[in-house]
Amino acid sequence: MKLLKLFLAGAIVVCFTNCTNSKKQNTADTQQETEIKTETAVETAKPGYLGIYEGTLPCADCEGIKTTLTINEDTTYTLISEYLGKKDNNVFETNGVYNIINENVIELVTPSSGEKTYYKILDNSSIALCDDKGTLNEGELAAHYILKRK
Repeated sequence: MKLLKLFLAGAIVVCFTNCTNSKKQNTADTQQETEIKTETAVETAKPGYLGIYEGTLPCADCEGIKTTLTINEDTTYTLISEYLGKKDNNVFETNGVYNIINENVIELVTPSSGEKTYYKILDNSSIALCDDKGTLNEGELAAHYILKRK
């Protein structure tokens, strides 16, 4: 009888120990999965300004400049400008790199010339042509300097 009680006590201790270790392992696994999911979410989060923007900018000697600006995740851009009402050589494509200044201004840099153009991020769906300090154009044509997300 003593042998049976001793055997049962030993079996209970072994079961309890295994259950405790299993819970510790499950907790560690869950923590590791949570950390991996968090890291993946951070890595895949993309800035809100990425995408394609379109609009027609004012032009002094044509009907307007149809503008398509593509902002890529790899800090490159493509700018296509079509001078409306012009017959010959009216479409220009520029590729370059961009920088973000003060978290709300996109600085487009043309590598071949070093020329810089600036767009202020208004919200997740629009940007506006501005100066290097982020100052927007004012006056009755101000709304025509805005490009909308496609």
